[in-house]
Amino acid sequence: MNALHDQIHVVMQTLFQRNPALCGFSVQEDLSFTHVACHPALDGEEARELIDEISTVLCELVEDEPEAAELLRGRTLARSFH
Repeated sequence: MNALHDQIHVVMQTLFQRNPALCGFSVQEDLSFTHVACHPALDGEEARELIDEISTVLCELVEDEPEAAELLRGRTLARSFH
């Protein structure tokens, strides 16, 4: 399971790196997501592109690793600052 945690971490880290405005989002029980937080706030086409990218990343991750669904459900994923 640690390998799966590591894989999820790498995938999410890449998502946040590609989208510097993305601060975080919550994954629901049905693997949809809500509460997408960005700073500065995005609107219009930028917001749609980000929503599409988050959706694609989650779908691909669960498609490649079905066990990831259980680890993602109910989680809030947020950018970490060091």
